[in-house]
Formats: sequence, C-alpha cells, structure tokens
Amino acid sequence: MTGSPADELGRDANEVPQRRVTLASIAMGGTGVTQAQWKALMGNNPSYFKKRGDNCPADRVRWKDAQDYIQRLNAKTGKTHALPSEALS
Repeated sequence: MTGSPADELGRDANEVPQRRVTLASIAMGGTGVTQAQWKALMGNNPSYFKKRGDNCPADRVRWKDAQDYIQRLNAKTGKTHALPSEALS
C-alpha cells in the first residue's frame, strides 16, 4: 500500500489517497553504487569520502547526476535500469 490511511495521526494532505501498488517482477541491487563503479562509468568521483576507498558507496550525487548515470548504464549494457520509485507502479 502507498499513501496514508485516513486514521493515521499526523498524516499530511499529500499522502492520500491510499492505494494498493502492484509491480511486475523487478530486481534491485543489494548495495549502492560504489565509488569505483561511478568512476568507471562517469569518469569522475564526486564523493566526499574518497579516502575511504573505491568500495565505499558513491556519495554527494545529485538527482540529475544519478539520472545521467542511469542513462549511461542503460546505453552501455543495453538493459533498462531505473532508480527505485513508487512512480514505477
């Protein structure tokens, strides 16, 4: 279910209507994109925690940068990847 039930305390007006969401089969990565993966595809590393190593998650990534990453990943792999979202339902 997405959205808020009518009797939920503190709910906001933008949380209605509550509705059932069903998805086709999806696969989701078990970890975030690493700094090494980001650098390999994007050619740079925006991360603040660079000294922690290439196996750490990429951080300081803006929404538009994430969308650019997905577009490049799709072009490179020939598959369709997307960020997880309720909007996919």
